[in-house]
Amino acid sequence: MIYIPSYIKINLTLRVFVPREDGYHEIATLFHKLGPVEWLGVKKFNDPAQKDVINSHNIVISGTNIINRAIDFLREKGIKLPPMECDIWKILPIGSGIGAGSGNAAAMVEWLSTVHDIDLDPSELASIGADIPFFLSKSKTALATGVGERLKLLDQLTGIYALLAIPDKSISTAEAYRKLDEDRKKGNINIVPVSHAIYEALNIYGNLERRKKIGLLPNDFISILRKESDFYDKFFDLCNTFKSSLAWSVSGSGSSAFCLFTDKYEALKAQEVMSSKLVEISKIFVLE
Repeated sequence: MIYIPSYIKINLTLRVFVPREDGYHEIATLFHKLGPVEWLGVKKFNDPAQKDVINSHNIVISGTNIINRAIDFLREKGIKLPPMECDIWKILPIGSGIGAGSGNAAAMVEWLSTVHDIDLDPSELASIGADIPFFLSKSKTALATGVGERLKLLDQLTGIYALLAIPDKSISTAEAYRKLDEDRKKGNINIVPVSHAIYEALNIYGNLERRKKIGLLPNDFISILRKESDFYDKFFDLCNTFKSSLAWSVSGSGSSAFCLFTDKYEALKAQEVMSSKLVEISKIFVLE
């Protein structure tokens, strides 16, 4: 069995625009890759009549796994792939806003592309997971527009450590977007212009490069999540007390929250503080 590392992402910024006719929302976001966190074990079956087998360990995944969809997509493109078995050692719960499932699918696609010499446009895989093109890029940080598939790759932000906290409650992406749209119809949340969102993201990227303290990073879902739980305000307040903390926010549409540090030791100390003071935390990591 071959073992493949799988990465996650956080959204350093996230601005959401009006829904498209297909139901998806255009976004402008600053992606940042972390990990690896999860691992895939893959082996090929010798019997061509065998069906693919996807085993998820630790966390049950209902319905068709995104890895199945990625494999089926490649076969529909005319790529001849043998049947295979994939074991996923899940650590991160669904609905955390960190793209763990897309990271799994991207890890599988990248491995298959190398083994079978597949020449594939990563943006084609956005229909399976909007952030898969970013995971397949070689960059650690990127500005993304469209539904997340149009990328401007940026120089890597190095020497920054992310304290990632996942609370014991999740929110589905569909539900988060529904509530955001409802609040906007009521006039509670404004939509920023696309040009402002891009300028904002690149300005924040520059400040992070210079290690300038920023504080709360912009994410249109913050107000939605604050209504769901007081966990986020408590987390943000604690982030502001740490000496080397740079910035903090939520990732994607939630439920994860993160805090960025310039010092790994300080991030590990903050992990201990967060764990002792926030009983809502289900999982907490320090990642680079």
